[in-house]
Amino acid sequence: MIRVIAILAFWLLALPAARAAEICNETSYIVEAALGWRSNDEIAVEGWTRVRPGECVRAGPDIPAESGEPLLLYARSSAAYLGGVREWRGDIPLCVGPSDFSAEGVTDCEALGLEQRGFAILRGEHRQRTVLVEPAGFGDRAEEAGVQRLLQATGADIRAIDGVAGRRTTAAIAAFVRNAGLPRVPERPELIDALEAAALRRNATTGLTLCNETGEAAAAVIARQRNDAWESRGWWRLEPGACARVVAERLTTRAIHVYAELTEGNRPLSGGVEVFCVAPSRFLSEGRDQCAERGYAQAAFRQIPEPVEGSATLTFGPEDFDAEPAPIPELRDGGDEE
Repeated sequence: MIRVIAILAFWLLALPAARAAEICNETSYIVEAALGWRSNDEIAVEGWTRVRPGECVRAGPDIPAESGEPLLLYARSSAAYLGGVREWRGDIPLCVGPSDFSAEGVTDCEALGLEQRGFAILRGEHRQRTVLVEPAGFGDRAEEAGVQRLLQATGADIRAIDGVAGRRTTAAIAAFVRNAGLPRVPERPELIDALEAAALRRNATTGLTLCNETGEAAAAVIARQRNDAWESRGWWRLEPGACARVVAERLTTRAIHVYAELTEGNRPLSGGVEVFCVAPSRFLSEGRDQCAERGYAQAAFRQIPEPVEGSATLTFGPEDFDAEPAPIPELRDGGDEE
């Protein structure tokens, strides 16, 4: 992760302008990056710059760097991967779009159909060349690790992401090339692109999706087992008529439970039978016991429907919520897809 210094956003207005930065990707994920910089008296933001594992790409404004002005960076992984989107972020809130975008001087993200994300500050040597990493520290093995992770996302039997092209990886590549009807094994960048496209097609609808047909705004929490222990997390905000994919991996069982509230009046989801811990704002609770002792409230969760081909959808209607408010304080901040 990129180390950042917490600082107020208005400092940008006092600094002269910057030049393009080099973004290097030493992770096993295809990364999409957005950059922010000062433009006149406002902050301009632009995205997305796509960077394959093992690549370096120049992005941002091409302006002389003698001034020493920093850039702002937010990066996310491609949506191709099982387990959801990964982020490389900081503390400066700016607006981003779901696809290619540019924005300047925007303060109300939601009104323009944009989302708010935290940007990291790039100064000094990181201003000229910043390296995105993950805990495994792949370094010059990032490209091969990226191929392995994408093979895994397409359903190949890849058990370890280590950046070493062993027999299992080589066999999985050969099977993918054969099944995709490619005339030969492509060069790594071309192979990465083909694998990403296949993974996006395969995983576009997998996982758990929650839909809100109540006519009011709602917020939801999920509970599931992780490493033999239960955890609950939330909240995901659901606008009227909207859906959110809250779990991105392929589902094999019904062992996920959901709780929700209508935000106007805090009316809780009815019909729940399994009790888990909840909090009034964005949270992650490990364990389902002794909620009060750990500073949480409790709520009764419903089990999700039986998954079909790796996916399940739970739709809320007005009849799914109690008439009386829940005994939990006002909510909620939005959540991220897992």
